[in-house]
Amino acid sequence: MGKQFDDDLSVLQGLQFIQESDSAKHLLAYGIRALRTAVFIETTRDPIMTMLSIGVEKMLKLGLGLNHLAATRGWLPLAVLRNDYRHNLIKMEGLLREAIQLNVGRAMHPHYVNEALSAVDNDPVWLSLVAALNRYGQEGRFYFLDALADNPQREESPQVFWDAAERVALENEPELNDLFQRMIGDYSLSDEFYRKLNERMADSLQRYWDLVAIAGVQGVLGDRGKGWGHDFKLIGRQIAGG
Repeated sequence: MGKQFDDDLSVLQGLQFIQESDSAKHLLAYGIRALRTAVFIETTRDPIMTMLSIGVEKMLKLGLGLNHLAATRGWLPLAVLRNDYRHNLIKMEGLLREAIQLNVGRAMHPHYVNEALSAVDNDPVWLSLVAALNRYGQEGRFYFLDALADNPQREESPQVFWDAAERVALENEPELNDLFQRMIGDYSLSDEFYRKLNERMADSLQRYWDLVAIAGVQGVLGDRGKGWGHDFKLIGRQIAGG
């Protein structure tokens, strides 16, 4: 029986790839669901940022790995993952989006990929949200532990980065900003406001997830990425809340 994919991954590596992909999509799905349903973000920010920072990192490394696989037939070297990419979400996000843009010509239907790229490119919240998750994932998750040990971190806390992303959402969403102004005079609107604010943040994450999955389905991330793109969007009823 011939190989299913035109690359040099072993059967074991193929299974490991599936396991990592399942981990990534479940972290993203649970994180986005928790964000959309959070009532008090102050009490849920850490679990949400934990799931999303790890889920986004895994998604980015899978996408970059598939792109490298399509070009070289082999997976990303460990030295690149550990020494070059590390946990730098900002760097990896830019590299993956650039790779998708450069390889749109591989797509069976480039329009769908360009449409998804445009949705991310025109989302003013996305990059500030990546910055918040990047801050949390790199060292910010230990912000208060380090301070407790008399070794305070030099950068602001992850909460400051998250608040900055929320401000971008407010500045760029007139309806959300209008609801905020009305909430100031009528605090009974607070639940509605924070729910919509959290949903707006979740929408940005969903757009990038959609972009990566569509790029896979359309063949932008190589032969193995086609089936992976379909699977990467499939989540169980337990996660979806059905």
